[in-house]
Amino acid sequence: MRVTLVSLALGAVSATLVLAGGSSQQHFFSSGGSVFHQQQETGELKSTWEMQPGNLYNEQRLIKVSESARPRWMDLESILVLRRAGVRFMDITDVQELHRPYESITEETKEGHLEYKSKLPQELAQRKNVAKAVSLLSTELYGNILEPFTAFHNRYYDSENGRKSSEWLKEQVEQLVTGANVTVTAFKHRFPQSSIVARIEGRDAKEETVVISAHQDSVNQWIPWFGRASGADDDGSGTVTILEALRVLLKNGFKPNRSVEFHWYAGEEGGLLGSQDVALAYKNDDRKVAANMHFDMTGFWLKESKEVIGLVADRTDAETRNMVKSLAEEYTQLRTKEFSCGYGCSDHASWNSAGYRSAMAFESDKLDANTYIHSPSDTVETLDFNHMLEFSKLAVAFAYEVGYIGDDA
Repeated sequence: MRVTLVSLALGAVSATLVLAGGSSQQHFFSSGGSVFHQQQETGELKSTWEMQPGNLYNEQRLIKVSESARPRWMDLESILVLRRAGVRFMDITDVQELHRPYESITEETKEGHLEYKSKLPQELAQRKNVAKAVSLLSTELYGNILEPFTAFHNRYYDSENGRKSSEWLKEQVEQLVTGANVTVTAFKHRFPQSSIVARIEGRDAKEETVVISAHQDSVNQWIPWFGRASGADDDGSGTVTILEALRVLLKNGFKPNRSVEFHWYAGEEGGLLGSQDVALAYKNDDRKVAANMHFDMTGFWLKESKEVIGLVADRTDAETRNMVKSLAEEYTQLRTKEFSCGYGCSDHASWNSAGYRSAMAFESDKLDANTYIHSPSDTVETLDFNHMLEFSKLAVAFAYEVGYIGDDA
């Protein structure tokens, strides 16, 4: 395996350099975690220990590529073949119980757990609060976070880069919520990168939780741990979209009835690894998750097409989708358009597998419109910050309308 990995990595050098325009930029970390850069000429690129793969793939992983197909045990090379072919998948190795059949989100399971039936607002009741919070939104945070975030060579989950980029992001979240009644924790996984959870404790219905999420990792299409993967759109854009929403909620004195959590998942690109771990932990703890609203890629759209909010139709529930449509019509300048995302598309599917409500907003109704992702070309310059602002509005509205509903609503 080690010989094979070296061969693959050497092949990635040329692919990465071609995409990057013939030169490479290595990223090193100071003892304080800050990033500084060292430009190198082509041919002098050397792999650093931050870009070495971890131990996750020392043994085969159980991979599922569709709802109907039987999962298969696969090694790293076979998984890379899937990735390069554009096959979306879920790695269910450590969460097999999450994929046991369940009846629905409203019925009791055979194991004796009562599947929590959450209530969604039947009408929009937080217009005043949402309008005030939305007026505070700005694009300034997007650039301030994305420039250093995309400076990591990549944010591959099973590597030191993945760990350090996650620690850096957690520090940014902690700084943002300083002085607020918000707890920020790292959710640990079997691989180095941690998911991040920022929790705003609710009041009357604090045992119920609203989850607003994005994923933080980035991978290179060819050699995930070695190649350059800026990850500005995928999913740096979703990362800062919900971070900006959190900022204005706190500034606006947000005190929801339900608890509201913001999640930044690790290992999405590895088959929804981080979100599956979190969703299974919440399910096993009988946590009452009212709904998950996920944001994966919010910054790119083809200017010759109509500007919309893409709304994923599969692995989501109709009632939550319909509510998101209403939120978009009321609080954003865009309308939604449903499209099929496919199996294992993103982290909303983890919550759906756990039996919870989920929805996912996407930058357009064309899943493959952004051809820059998973490469060095997925840069901040390709993003439309004003487009992203509409998604921050949607996140704010979701937090208010779903978070403020009471037990007796």
